[in-house]
Amino acid sequence: MNYIKIFLILFVINSQAFALDLTVKIPIYKTLSKTNTSIPGSTSIIIDKEDLIKYNNEPIHAIIDKESGIKSRSIYGDNSSGSKTTLDIRGMGAQAKSNVLILINGQRLNNIDMSEIDFPAIPKDSIDRIEIIKGNAASVLYGDGAIGGAINIITNPDSYNKNINEINLKTGSYNKREINWINTNKINQYIFNTYLSHNQTDGYRDENEQQQNNITSELKFSKEKGDHLFVFNFSEQIMSTPSDRDQNQLYSDRRGSDTPDDFINSEGGSVLYSSDYRIDDYKTFLLNSSFRLKDSYSDLQSTNYPSYNDTNLTNYQLSPRIDHLIHFFNKPTNSTYGLDIQYADYKSYRKKSKYAIPLHEYDAEHFVQSIYIQNSSQLNNKTNLSTGFRFQMNNIKITDILNTSAPDYAGWQTEHESFNNKEKNYAFNLGIDKKITVKSTIYSRIGKGFRYPNIDDRIGGSGDTSLELSTQTSQDYEIGIKYLNNNFLFNISSYLVDGDNELSYDTDAFQNININSTRRYGVELNSKYKISNKLNFTNNFTFAKAKYTSGNQGTYATNFKDKDVPLVPQYSLDSILEYKISDFFQIIPSINYQDDMRMESDDENFQHTKIPTHLITNIKAIVQFGKFSGYLSIKNLFDKKYHNYAVASSSTQGAYNAYPEPGREIVFSLKNKF
Repeated sequence: MNYIKIFLILFVINSQAFALDLTVKIPIYKTLSKTNTSIPGSTSIIIDKEDLIKYNNEPIHAIIDKESGIKSRSIYGDNSSGSKTTLDIRGMGAQAKSNVLILINGQRLNNIDMSEIDFPAIPKDSIDRIEIIKGNAASVLYGDGAIGGAINIITNPDSYNKNINEINLKTGSYNKREINWINTNKINQYIFNTYLSHNQTDGYRDENEQQQNNITSELKFSKEKGDHLFVFNFSEQIMSTPSDRDQNQLYSDRRGSDTPDDFINSEGGSVLYSSDYRIDDYKTFLLNSSFRLKDSYSDLQSTNYPSYNDTNLTNYQLSPRIDHLIHFFNKPTNSTYGLDIQYADYKSYRKKSKYAIPLHEYDAEHFVQSIYIQNSSQLNNKTNLSTGFRFQMNNIKITDILNTSAPDYAGWQTEHESFNNKEKNYAFNLGIDKKITVKSTIYSRIGKGFRYPNIDDRIGGSGDTSLELSTQTSQDYEIGIKYLNNNFLFNISSYLVDGDNELSYDTDAFQNININSTRRYGVELNSKYKISNKLNFTNNFTFAKAKYTSGNQGTYATNFKDKDVPLVPQYSLDSILEYKISDFFQIIPSINYQDDMRMESDDENFQHTKIPTHLITNIKAIVQFGKFSGYLSIKNLFDKKYHNYAVASSSTQGAYNAYPEPGREIVFSLKNKF
């Protein structure tokens, strides 16, 4: 059946349903609950503003990393404030950056290439909450790329009754210096916020200097039936890029580097507009839209194959939707239905050096049109059912110009054939919440998601000059139970993800390929115990397995079946103790444990060596006095030497290159509101 017809039928049913005078109220237990099943049957987490303030000294990615089922990694060090950081949900491994969807106010931050999300460009002080939906449950609402999960960062200007200035100064190890300034002005129904930040560090390693500059302005104003929000952002990032360390240098000279002339710089800007309009007591129209522009420059000259890349990305997105409360047989149904229109323009010049003639000139555009509907229905007083469906049309065009006069032309390079592809994709989910006691609920879900190959997937090559690759799909199965009383929160879920045509890289053939089939499964446990009014204990545990379930792959990769997917630790644990000694003083010790895991490129599990297990101990102290707040954090208290990312040789046993993580890091910050 035509998917558009299905959508229209559901739209008509929802539009014509008779609405009774009944509202749905979902209670949230403020002191404990961080788990929220906004899509019945799914596992989702809310990180609220209280947590963001409490972890003032930590970057956004490090706060998200504390949750079960989520791991972060960066080849430039965990202290890089999120620059070029990848967040992995449910064991996506090396391809996590394209299988985990990052959004701000519902607008995609993932690009049509494989560039990482620059979290430092998002002012942490502007964030109201972070919503995390695990698995492909968010594919209906947000589209492709949410196979592992989705992270939606919600901003909302504070509604102070008076004008406020706030300054936050930080200093710390490795010559870290940071200043953040916030200005809030409220005039009648208008709120105007400005965020300025400057962050720089020498980094843990040689040639690891980084600098980040941001300015963000928000304008929010309210009308009788809705709000309007404009957000303007400009960011600049300057980064030196330290080289990897081989298996010997990792222990003899872990902080060294061999790339004195290499750097990655970028600058960009964005405009976001959001509004909501209350049509009546049962229907609200919402509009999210964005324009993003980013220029990236990478100069890698300290190699036998020097290169300079100049890439320009332009993104547009328009996402109108309607939230509709309707009733069938006096039972409420919350429905969201809408459109999602995206356009991306990509230009990239790949050459030997900054002033050389480009060897390759890539020009691409990607146009996406989607319609979707997501329902949450109350079947009875104890049971909620969710149903969702998205139909998406992808249209991508790519051209490549190879210049044989370029100084790095060697005769073996080939020009890719022009590529033009139109493809229909769909996602769905079906979930249920069933209250079994007053305090406990069981939930379950099935769903389908997809990932359409991006520009770097295709340029990376599927062989010869072709840019053809198949769309990756996943089928999710999930079941869990949550328990909540006044002092204790417990949530445990298990999942199974079967993947088809998973996009990956064949290191032997030097090309991107589709893996026939994969399987991921695991258990995630979140618990929080309020021991007393002064003492809280949080424990987040993950068991995860990721396996290849097909054999022959690509040109040389012939032994994948039953092998572990690299960069997926089997066990991980984050334990946090919050001790409020007084109204003015709080200490927060924590530990982070991560099991060993296969190195990237070791898809055939050839290496006996793995990325080792590590256990990191941290401690924080918070002091508040009047309008001043002081934060002292010590990460890696015992100066543990570890690494979280390495690339293995596929032919030489014991040979690999790793990127060391920082040793002990001390950061002190002082915040004043005036």
